[in-house]
Amino acid sequence: MPHRGSDLPPRTRRILHLDVDAFLASVEQARDPRLLGREVIVGGAPDSRNLVMSCSYEARAKGVRPGMMSREAVRLCPRAVFLPGDSAAATGKREEIVRLLLEVSPLVEVSSIDDVFVDLTGTARLFGAACQVAERLRHTILARTRMPVTLGLSTSRTMARLAGKLAKPGGTAELLPGHERAFLSRLPVRHLPGVGPRIGRALERFAIRTVGDLALVGREVLFASFGPSGLTLYERARGIDPEPVVASHTLGADGQLERRPPRSIRRDSTFEPEEGRREQVEAMLAYLVDRAASKLRDHDCLVGSVEISLGYVDTRPPHLRRRDPDPDRWSSVRRKPPQPTDVTDVLWEHARELFRSLPRRRALVKRVGVALLDLRASTGRQGQLFSDPDRDRAPEEGGSRADRAARLDQLVDALRRRHGFGRVLRGASLPLTESFELGEDGFVLRTPSLNQ
Repeated sequence: MPHRGSDLPPRTRRILHLDVDAFLASVEQARDPRLLGREVIVGGAPDSRNLVMSCSYEARAKGVRPGMMSREAVRLCPRAVFLPGDSAAATGKREEIVRLLLEVSPLVEVSSIDDVFVDLTGTARLFGAACQVAERLRHTILARTRMPVTLGLSTSRTMARLAGKLAKPGGTAELLPGHERAFLSRLPVRHLPGVGPRIGRALERFAIRTVGDLALVGREVLFASFGPSGLTLYERARGIDPEPVVASHTLGADGQLERRPPRSIRRDSTFEPEEGRREQVEAMLAYLVDRAASKLRDHDCLVGSVEISLGYVDTRPPHLRRRDPDPDRWSSVRRKPPQPTDVTDVLWEHARELFRSLPRRRALVKRVGVALLDLRASTGRQGQLFSDPDRDRAPEEGGSRADRAARLDQLVDALRRRHGFGRVLRGASLPLTESFELGEDGFVLRTPSLNQ
């Protein structure tokens, strides 16, 4: 029996959103079938103050949620299996899923650790209606990778993501063209992508509780209230989202999966217990910059802008925390380096300046992060204008500082590829050895499942 989507015009836009259910926990269950059907929690040890990174739906049935403290999770679910997670295994599973998706469309975009968008526009003649393709993919992915996925299908990225929320866990939901406004009208406004805690609180003050309420607000009012984000909300509240699916992976001539350069590279880590020593926070930032810069060179890209962020402990009285559960506890600063670069020393000096420019607060630091933004492809390296070419060919004789730093990066990258990232440590990161275990792949941070 033909699917009702089979009657759509051939070039009707059909965007598929794939969400891996309880991704990190599902990876552990796929690796060890004995964990199937059991409460699995990925994150910190049960006796620590770390957070739950992921949990199986069996654990969620007991009240456990991602972001919850591990101690609270073990109280709710004392028989749960706590695991640190494995970033390499998670990456491998994600790549298996991407390979299967590339069999039906060349436009596959991995947007986060467990979210993938696929453009199925124009594939109906080869594979049938988009919803039928989605159902086959869901069954194939589960059979080949043992990973449960939820699929949403619609005319845009935003609507596909929202449709998928109806099918969780492990189902498929389709929203046909022309039904977007009706679907959105009674949806709580907090579910609309782009409505974060700050914007959500502002809308609540104006009694805007559903997306239908938001759609009644004029474009000028939203822009005056929220700036460019308000224009995005204006369109999304009407089911409009023209953002295309940009391929993040391709299959090479040798059949190997190749990742296209990302739009940004982010690295962050959590302190447990919270950290008050400025030198330790700075050392962690140096390590994160080192890891991000290494990944940047792997993609052969240059950085156009750097952002540093710090998360602080909420020191307010408990009754104020309950009244406002999501306070602004972050400080961040973003600035362009003197010129686009991929040199670790240059990026670290720039990041350190940003870090020291942030106002100091009388609160312990919970989280620190760095983001390399506005990435662009590298066009090769040119020596400094006034450097000595003879010296540049002989590193031991000197040369310009920037050229020496670039050559040092090449040598360090080669050593790390051969012996492991943790076997070569830069001096700015040395203070971390007092608080963190250093292994072959680097420091064992508080979020081991996400270490990169």
